[in-house]
Amino acid sequence: MIDEPPRQPDTVDAELSSIDMGALAQRLRPTASSMALVFWWGIFFALIAACFYPSTLAVSAVWLFVFLLFANREVRRRIFLRNLDGLPCLSGDAALDAQQDWPKVTVVVPARDEEATLEEAAHSLVTLPYPNLDIWFVNDHSTDRTRQILDTIQREFPQVHVMHDPPVNAEWFGKSNALWQAFLLIDRERETNAARSDRDWLLFGDADVVFAPGVLQQAVAVAERDQLDFLTCMPHLIAKSWAEQLLLPTGWRGIVQGAHYDRLNDPKSFPIGIGAFMLVKYSTYQGFGGHKALGQWHPEDTLMAAAVKQIGGRVGFAWTPDLLRVRFYNGYRDVKNNTLRKMRIFFGEHIHLPLTMMALRLSTTLMALPMIAAGILQQLVAGGFDLTLTFLSLAGVVLYVDEAREYKGIERIAEFHPLAPWLHPVSGVLRVWFALSLIGQIVTNKPMEWRGRKEFGTNTDAHE
Repeated sequence: MIDEPPRQPDTVDAELSSIDMGALAQRLRPTASSMALVFWWGIFFALIAACFYPSTLAVSAVWLFVFLLFANREVRRRIFLRNLDGLPCLSGDAALDAQQDWPKVTVVVPARDEEATLEEAAHSLVTLPYPNLDIWFVNDHSTDRTRQILDTIQREFPQVHVMHDPPVNAEWFGKSNALWQAFLLIDRERETNAARSDRDWLLFGDADVVFAPGVLQQAVAVAERDQLDFLTCMPHLIAKSWAEQLLLPTGWRGIVQGAHYDRLNDPKSFPIGIGAFMLVKYSTYQGFGGHKALGQWHPEDTLMAAAVKQIGGRVGFAWTPDLLRVRFYNGYRDVKNNTLRKMRIFFGEHIHLPLTMMALRLSTTLMALPMIAAGILQQLVAGGFDLTLTFLSLAGVVLYVDEAREYKGIERIAEFHPLAPWLHPVSGVLRVWFALSLIGQIVTNKPMEWRGRKEFGTNTDAHE
């Protein structure tokens, strides 16, 4: 058990690469576009106007919008299915080639107030039948039973290392600080180990991820087969509360849409890193400066993938239906707090982006039911059939059904109730509410927080 690491984060002698991590982080952010803002709010008000003044011209414009939206979504659905089928799949049904010489994998898992998920996740990890495995847990100043759970696991599995309460650098994000502190000790031990190899890997994971036997062997086999320096894996998403089911699966699908396996190493492709499972070569991690280089920047998982590409390393992406599973959030409050945190990270201090997101959701997710109602009610009030109003309602039906189809195929990567796709207007309301909440945070300059800790990363500030 380790309570005090030997070196402070600001006194380490690790040599950093020449990557400008701040510039790299800035390039990952979406661009605030006034044109997009005006376009989507214009669409929303045009749809509202068509409901109140349903002329033939207005309803024709509505149908043009619905058709173009449907066509665009159909393309994205096909991209999702094509990419998913083209990605490496780590599965319990897959057969592994016999391999006697597995490289060493050192797993590092930070934990801050993780008592709800830690015990199951940690036991699944420490009992993996990987033949060359070193496991480190970092208790990052938890105020719940995390310390006791980790101490119990270490007593039961003496090969497990536990670091408690690493020193905190106020200018760093907590997770990066905890992971770097663990790496300092791992690296010191490695320097005295004559068995170290260029094939050694680091695996960074989260304290809520449940591992199944075979996942490490398959991941390492894919990484070595494809000569990768970095491999991230998408766990199977478990969504239990309605808030989780309505908001998370489509976001998971969005990651796959940008993950064409043959194009991941194109310099123009967006880097993909999922913090739940990031396998990186030891030498590559040292090459870009590790979490010391990432300490002031967020999101550290995406930035790690970007940094590997920046120094010429090869990155990969895999998914699994059964060998990794995770429930990221627990209920509405947890979903809201973490969604706002991630939106703040990517959007920065620009209210253009949440305002644009609001208009997009109002136009695509929430307008279907008002359009249906407007067409039907006005015919009922008039006491007769009207072709234009009927077409307005039909446009709303098409928009509603097409929004539900956004869940098509997601059951392969996420768990959700069959009714969830048809309750998508509720998700639209929640997303609009989250966007308003984010705008409130930005306007009032409220600092980001994570589990009781204010986060002071450089990229929490606005950069022009």
